[in-house]
Amino acid sequence: MTGSARPPDLAGDDDSGALGCEPDRPRRRGRPPAADGAQTRDRILWAARETFSELGYDKTSITVIADRSGLTRTAVSHYFSNKEALYGALFDAVRDGVVRASLTTGAAEYRGVARQITAFVQAAARMDSQDPSYARFIAASLLDSFRHPELRERARDQLDDVRAFLAQSLTHAAQRGEIDARTDVDAVTEMLVAALWGMGLYAGYVGTQHQLEQVVDQFGRMLEGTLWGPAEGHDPQHI
Repeated sequence: MTGSARPPDLAGDDDSGALGCEPDRPRRRGRPPAADGAQTRDRILWAARETFSELGYDKTSITVIADRSGLTRTAVSHYFSNKEALYGALFDAVRDGVVRASLTTGAAEYRGVARQITAFVQAAARMDSQDPSYARFIAASLLDSFRHPELRERARDQLDDVRAFLAQSLTHAAQRGEIDARTDVDAVTEMLVAALWGMGLYAGYVGTQHQLEQVVDQFGRMLEGTLWGPAEGHDPQHI
């Protein structure tokens, strides 16, 4: 989406590693206090998703991410030793928390292939409404992977998960007689991958949340075959 979500709070964490704390507060030696707690880690990941999405892999640094998250560089480095490790953690979080979670929702839908694909897209859209930085990172990371071969495999893993889900859904639909058995499953799968990639880019950088919801709704209608066709009482032969 075009706006930034609010970063995760640090409530409940010891925030002595955060920027702007009292200068006279004594610091403990050892690991940075602000690196304690899942909330701080989530805050770092949010800031990293936002920064990588806006600046790209090359122009992003741990220092920039620390500034974006309101933490010291030392606090960020406690969790992630370098930019590569942080980027890898983002891939894992997106793949497990967004892609696979949405695919699980889609696979649980039993009312046909169109409903399965629509359920997957709707689940992903709901997650985008909670934190738009996910959609932005997915889109940006695919572009970065073409510039950096070392990132390519992990970026492709995200697409391969979606591709496998679509291919399996279409294959089973053909076996059930829901779609023409002569359907070129590979070609239709790639067509849908392309459409979903475009929707992800739209969600991350172009549309508002309301617009995305409308797009998802119309996409579902198109898959189910109810988007096109004459209005009730209209004679298609009469113009």
